[in-house]
Amino acid sequence: MNMINILAFLIIGYVGFKVLLDVHQIYYIKNAHATNDDLELFSIDIDYFYRSNSYNISKLYVSIFNMFIMGIILFYFIFSGGIQNITNIIEELKITYINHDLAIVIFFVVFMTLVNMPVGLYKTFYIEEKYGFNKSNLGLYLKDSLLSLILGILIISVLFSTFNILFITYPDYWWLYIWIVYILFNIFILYAYPIFIAPLFNEFKKLSDTAIIEVVNNLSKKTNFSVSNIYVMDGSKRSAHSNAYFTGVHKSKRIVFFDTLLTMLTPNEVEAVLAHEIGHYKKNHILKSMLMSLVFSFLAFYIIYNLTLLDSLFIGLQIDANSPGELIIFFSLVIPSVLFFLNPLFSSLSRKNEFEADNYAKNFSDRNNLISSLKKLYKENLTILKTSPLYSKIYNSHPTVFERINNLKL
Repeated sequence: MNMINILAFLIIGYVGFKVLLDVHQIYYIKNAHATNDDLELFSIDIDYFYRSNSYNISKLYVSIFNMFIMGIILFYFIFSGGIQNITNIIEELKITYINHDLAIVIFFVVFMTLVNMPVGLYKTFYIEEKYGFNKSNLGLYLKDSLLSLILGILIISVLFSTFNILFITYPDYWWLYIWIVYILFNIFILYAYPIFIAPLFNEFKKLSDTAIIEVVNNLSKKTNFSVSNIYVMDGSKRSAHSNAYFTGVHKSKRIVFFDTLLTMLTPNEVEAVLAHEIGHYKKNHILKSMLMSLVFSFLAFYIIYNLTLLDSLFIGLQIDANSPGELIIFFSLVIPSVLFFLNPLFSSLSRKNEFEADNYAKNFSDRNNLISSLKKLYKENLTILKTSPLYSKIYNSHPTVFERINNLKL
């Protein structure tokens, strides 16, 4: 079996298996039943259970449709000369004010943005709207999309220009130097995202609720963890969904609460959620993730380099292996297919981290407060209660709510 056949098998497996998983999940949800104990645990009725199922099934149908579109795009660009067609279009446009290969990449990014926009609009203004989550409007949505595109093009232009120079200057070692650039870029993003990028889309204010500040200060002393940089994000500007996350490193380190979360939880429940987030830091989950990313990225760049040496593969696919732009597009399309089959590993590690963070939290806060906050989060976000074990093992970065509650009760 030659490389083109292996590649085709990989793409078909990726698209087909992903669609079958979504179909399997839909079938599982439709046939799931909630016991009276399940309903009582979350203080919900059977109508809520079916509403949650309907919401999640709607998203799965969109995922299936999106996957079919992606399958067409993959086969067009990889096996039907689509990348070469982009090159021909750029040549016909006679663009001279930017690098030829950079123009190819930017054209592809804009094309993919436009292709994905209808699905994004449907999800936001039909599904999210139907279930009461959408708080955005078309103007804000388009503004966000345009800002994301401009920001993406700027970042891509800088990274690609660096890649282009290294690719031409160091034909045998460009992969190693690009790996180093990748590391430096990720470190830069860790610092820059919370300070410069996130504020472009949302407003962040220092936590000012005195009751919450008091429990936070007490938790800070108990855990010996400085939590002075706690911010509230205006998530309600776009969505009714709630969340909290840890971001940044060193002086840019901060914990962010959605404003929707703070209106939902009591101060003691906020303390429990915060203890969970601190647990991720104390258990070195961020550091471990970074180290794992370094190892995987090193191997990935080395494998990519060796694949670029397979002239027969790129000749057969009508792709110029000497064109950095065409290579970037090719690998950006292929890599998600490979990562999909590694996803169970990453998901398993992530679920392990969540259990560890929960265990840390119950040692420094009341476990009952974390349990009650979990119930509220799952309820208010219409999170699916009964999910397929197979689907969960492959996709879910968090244990199910029942698994987390059972673990917290131990």
